Amino acid sequence: MLFAAADPFEHVLDTQHWHLIEHLGWEFHLPWFLTKYMVLEVVAAVLIVMIFVPLAKRVQSGEPPRGRWWNAFEALLTFIRDQVARPCIGEEDADRFLPFLWTLFLFILFCNLLGLVPFLGSPTASISVTGALALCSFLVIHGSAIARMGPVQYVKSHAPHLDGAIAVVLVPGIVAIEIMGHFIKATILAVRLFANLFAGHMVLAMLLLFIVMAKDAGWYLFWPITITSVLGVAALSLLELFVSFLQAYIFVFLTSLFLGMALHPQH
Repeated sequence: MLFAAADPFEHVLDTQHWHLIEHLGWEFHLPWFLTKYMVLEVVAAVLIVMIFVPLAKRVQSGEPPRGRWWNAFEALLTFIRDQVARPCIGEEDADRFLPFLWTLFLFILFCNLLGLVPFLGSPTASISVTGALALCSFLVIHGSAIARMGPVQYVKSHAPHLDGAIAVVLVPGIVAIEIMGHFIKATILAVRLFANLFAGHMVLAMLLLFIVMAKDAGWYLFWPITITSVLGVAALSLLELFVSFLQAYIFVFLTSLFLGMALHPQH
């Protein structure tokens, strides 16, 4: 991590050249079109499958979860169902979208947490990754609403009930604003997640950079700077751990909220 800190962007930006410990030659170039974040996204997906499949089998068999590991994920997924999906989407529709919301939550969470592992990184610190996640949410939100109401009725749901000449003047503008708002909401989903993860890892990398900058200074500067930087990184890493869970929750909460608004425009 100290050598990666010589370039603070090395730990944050996506790349085909994966640096581990460069001065020892521990680095490699990924083949074809693969990048580091692509590999880490696959790792996150594999971890989800390894958790979901055994947990689903236990639930299907009626066997209660045993041990801290299974109970932790059971409690986490139950929280998303009871405190996020059902209040935002509604009791009747929430269970239909739970597999998507659970997968989205776990995928974002694992992508966030991978950034806390030395020599890896957070794919969610890339705007292209968060943009793709926001696009998936956008398609599910509005695709589900269109499938339920039909294209014409869905567009009509954006128009307020006004009468007379004022309707001719105001309704087109209001509909245009509502449609623009949908794209703005998707952009907010992408930018919020990207900015929080990117900024957090940049701060950690900059703190480590102070150690590299002070390596040729006297001991009276090197050791105070090193100790302060290490303690700062340790404290901020705990904050990043909290932020990893928080941002995954916020992304899924906003997706559920927007989904409920699209499915139930009358409310």
